[in-house]
Amino acid sequence: MQKTLRLHKRNENKQLIELICTGSELLSGKTNTNAAYIGLRLSSMGLELSFATNVGDRKQDLIQEFKRAFERSSVIITTGGLGPTFDDITVESVAECLNREIYLDKKVLKSIKEYFSKRAVTSIPKINERQANIIRGAKVLKNHLGTAPGQMLCFEFKDGEKKYRRTLFLFPGPPKEMQPMFEENVESFLKSYLMGVKKNSVLRVFGLAESDVAERIKSVIEEANSNYGKAVEFGILANDSIVDVKFSVSGGDELFVDKIIKNLKLEVNNVLKDNIFGSDSDTLAFVVGRLLIEKKKTVSFAESCTGGKIAATITDVPGSSLYFKSSVVAYSNESKIKLLGVKKETLSSFGAVSKETAKEMAKGVLKLSGSDYAFSATGIAGPGGTKEKPVGLVYIGFADKKKTESFKFNFNGTRKDIRERTVNTVLDLLRRTEAY
Repeated sequence: MQKTLRLHKRNENKQLIELICTGSELLSGKTNTNAAYIGLRLSSMGLELSFATNVGDRKQDLIQEFKRAFERSSVIITTGGLGPTFDDITVESVAECLNREIYLDKKVLKSIKEYFSKRAVTSIPKINERQANIIRGAKVLKNHLGTAPGQMLCFEFKDGEKKYRRTLFLFPGPPKEMQPMFEENVESFLKSYLMGVKKNSVLRVFGLAESDVAERIKSVIEEANSNYGKAVEFGILANDSIVDVKFSVSGGDELFVDKIIKNLKLEVNNVLKDNIFGSDSDTLAFVVGRLLIEKKKTVSFAESCTGGKIAATITDVPGSSLYFKSSVVAYSNESKIKLLGVKKETLSSFGAVSKETAKEMAKGVLKLSGSDYAFSATGIAGPGGTKEKPVGLVYIGFADKKKTESFKFNFNGTRKDIRERTVNTVLDLLRRTEAY
């Protein structure tokens, strides 16, 4: 049947927004990218999803979920089930639930035929005519990238003696079709549901554990609750060793909201200091790139345990060719010797995973590339490891024209976790080197 992804406590004074995603594949492990996208878009508007539910391709389950949604939510958004096949039952399920007629829209049918004609298909498959079925009273929403139109339906829902105004959006499931339709039709409509002004902000932290961050900002949260009450909400989320401190501020005056956000940022900055590397959607790679451009500096890397992931991460940022020179992936001892000039004696005496090797790797790539800075990473991501050199042991080397250093770390987690943490740590060390 159904699987509820997320649920917020209901607030009777709030206009709730709900998402229903149809498709049995969503109950079998397929990632629901539509829910993530819609949640993110709403958050950027200062809104939030109160409920998000996956439902399989069974009419009785879908009708049950629609009835539940109509009872509790002002705006209901659905994705999926608008295709031409027998298991695409969203339209008929809504019509049955609301006791509405379905009719064949000739304009929609014509646009479907034109869609196929442009692709050199002379005759529309009979099965696709189902996609021209529209619920009586619904507004047709154009789909510029597919054959299934969306629908918008405004109606009254009775709950005992009370009547509630409801708005229902039906969208196709494929993200490339759904996303532009959502942006074109829903966002302007939803702005009318903003009660006053609500803005969100995020401060991004590296170098502290989630629990440490929570403890350090505890006084800020307590003071904000005392001064502003329910106008301010806080949240903390950790992912890949990066901790996001989130806060949203609500109010009737935009200047008032902006002032509170500014004050909160200053107060959190005062307690977390240089562990904050950015805000909102900033990544370590983006922040590092911006600093290097400002200072007109370049960087290169020598990678062993990360296998090229540092280079891949930093080149994800457009314009990285301005500051990134090269990365040498020297996985074997032979490569470390031939490509980076690591001494055989160093490897035999201290091993590939050692501060001595990390330093020589950094010095080697600095000389090879001629960059201003060079970093190296060598470690044991797992499996394997010994008592003296356990899984998670990583040495990061640093070299510039004046000095050479090494840093020792012991990371926890899976092989993937250790590699990701190493990449982020190298970038954070570069950020701190260039920022101060």
